[in-house]
Amino acid sequence: MKVLKCRDLGNNCNFIVTGNNADNIKNDILNHLRKDHTDSFFNMSEEDKADTYHRIDVLLSRGCGCGAL
Repeated sequence: MKVLKCRDLGNNCNFIVTGNNADNIKNDILNHLRKDHTDSFFNMSEEDKADTYHRIDVLLSRGCGCGAL
């Protein structure tokens, strides 16, 4: 089981995604960012978005599944 928290991405938010499929979790957290953090997400530079996507991938690739860096 993998866990990804919106807070892990630097947001002051309690949203948590859990599951076994990293692609589904990534899609869920990105949908959450687009829906609930619309202003900050769409005002991010392309570099900041790339950093966010990379951070998601790193967090999901951790063997422990805890989502902590």
